Amino acid sequence: MTTAIESQYHFTAEVKSKGKQQNRDGWSMVVDWKLPGSRYDLTLYGQDWEIIETHDVGDTVIITINQGNLKANKDGRYSSDFFWDMVSIEPTWIAGDGERVASDEAPPVQAPPKPNPAPAPPARTQTPNMEPPPNPAALGACHNHAVDFIVRGVLPVPEGRELFGWVRELRDRFYREINQAPVMPLHYCYQHDQERRQGKTGAWGHLIPETSEDAESWCMEGAE
Repeated sequence: MTTAIESQYHFTAEVKSKGKQQNRDGWSMVVDWKLPGSRYDLTLYGQDWEIIETHDVGDTVIITINQGNLKANKDGRYSSDFFWDMVSIEPTWIAGDGERVASDEAPPVQAPPKPNPAPAPPARTQTPNMEPPPNPAALGACHNHAVDFIVRGVLPVPEGRELFGWVRELRDRFYREINQAPVMPLHYCYQHDQERRQGKTGAWGHLIPETSEDAESWCMEGAE
């Protein structure tokens, strides 16, 4: 059964880790909370360090997140198919009845708004002017790759399709899903579209989704 996907979530969670992103200057934070239907703790990313500098590992915070861009090669059926953007984060204090509530003395730090709307998926559902103009050089390179793959028989023209439309479709998909796809963190698993984490032995890996309940299966870097 597919879990209904909300565009925003508001929750209380413990900060499990935070630090610098592998390949960028921004921050990453792992919190003890999972998206509906997911088996993994939520990892959030950002660029402005002021947003998280007062929240340490072990702190309990109240977080609001909004749905972000669709991940590459995902169809949007699950909440984990999307990236999630932090809207606000604030500390908590424990009331007399033991319930954690937001602190009035520490208002939430608002994350900066996203500068651009999310690019449209290959099946375009948004108006053309909502997507930034394509880079001509990159689009031309994607066109050349599309033609080359067709000529070599890697991606032949499907039955019932005409050549020109197939070339354009491949060109556009290469541009949006590969050329313009965000760079993932170091040690990222592209086979399962999951971020790997480093274990005590120093190896990097992640649990393979949709494994049986009897045994956990791991995807380890270098063992593909």
